[in-house]
Amino acid sequence: MAGRERAARPAPAGHRRVRYPAAGTRWNGYGAGVSCPHFDHHEFLGDEDRYARYEELRACPVSRSEASGGFWVLSRYDDVLAAAEDWRTYSSAEGVLLPAPAGRRARQVALEQDPPEHTVYRQLYAELLSRQRVRAIEESIRATAAACLQRLASLEQGDFVEQVAAPVPIETLALLLGLDADVTARLRELTLTELSHVNRPDGAAPRPAFTLMDLLRAELEARRENPRDDFVTLLSRQDLPPVGMLSFLVGTVIAGHETTLSAATNLAYQLGREAALQERLAAEPALIPRAIAESLRHRSPVQNFVRTLTRDVDLGGQTMAAGDKVMLLFGAANRDPDQYADPDRFDAERYVDDRDAGRHLAYGWGVHRCVGAFLAETELRILTEELLRYELILRGEPRFVPVTFGAFLAIEELPVTLRPRS
Repeated sequence: MAGRERAARPAPAGHRRVRYPAAGTRWNGYGAGVSCPHFDHHEFLGDEDRYARYEELRACPVSRSEASGGFWVLSRYDDVLAAAEDWRTYSSAEGVLLPAPAGRRARQVALEQDPPEHTVYRQLYAELLSRQRVRAIEESIRATAAACLQRLASLEQGDFVEQVAAPVPIETLALLLGLDADVTARLRELTLTELSHVNRPDGAAPRPAFTLMDLLRAELEARRENPRDDFVTLLSRQDLPPVGMLSFLVGTVIAGHETTLSAATNLAYQLGREAALQERLAAEPALIPRAIAESLRHRSPVQNFVRTLTRDVDLGGQTMAAGDKVMLLFGAANRDPDQYADPDRFDAERYVDDRDAGRHLAYGWGVHRCVGAFLAETELRILTEELLRYELILRGEPRFVPVTFGAFLAIEELPVTLRPRS
């Protein structure tokens, strides 16, 4: 529970438990005890250095950073889970990114709301991303994935992100929303432009005169004049403020595209690193869902989100005051050795059952757990099944995005060659 010391639990077999300072010990320059490392989520760290830093942070029950105006850091699984469950104390309503994106005039619906405001939009997302809707388009997702992979395989070498990971989720979202082919093509172009500003806000090209928001606003207006049997029409009939409807659509496209793109690329990177893993999954496709869960744990696309405290909380010997920002470091929690033996090792067979595989925090937890999890896992499963028709060979190291608001782990280029599997 938030505000309490977590109960001790046996360390996993073969693991040496980290010794934490006793409750009441002060650190981070405030007194004697464990010295916590400097942490700025906007600092670019390489793949190995990132997790080494997280290991140092987990040695401090609660760490403090003065970057971006100052915030507390929760990095251990139990603490992050408890905070994610307690939305009344750890509120999302003041924003989940630190600092807030420049120029933003409104909070993202659902993501940056708490109940009861959150509930209305959450229900809409649940309708759009329902299992019934997703299952109805599985064959279309498979056809898109197969075509993208075939195009990549025709090249001597290509970028997995550009050729596969970027188009598959955007085509899927357009299908769920009910967008025409010409609008879908424009949607992909404008979404990638928007993501370039998210990934590199200081180095991106100027935004076009006609933006992603303009495109989605035009679709809403068109459905009001000429209704169809699609989700955009359903949305246009809701008794919601126009800004809320537009925020809903932008959130659907950006969040649904970026995180799935990152998850697919992270898994492809791991497959490229481990030829034996490719062979195992090709021979035993029933293991694919576990490999997807392990990839989400191992390299979580969302590394952190920020919450704002609504009351004082005592945790790990520190008092965090009402109004303070608290970072939930999902990427560190998912590699907590108190939860996962040898957590830096990718091991699709570490799970006892599907429920065990689903306890990672890559989707968050509680009322703000990603409502698109089933869609993401369906896309990733189908994409992996189609990908395993080929042998994936890495042609260089991936290029990680240096800073994506300090919250997201993304690969922007993954050079590969695909060879048909005999």
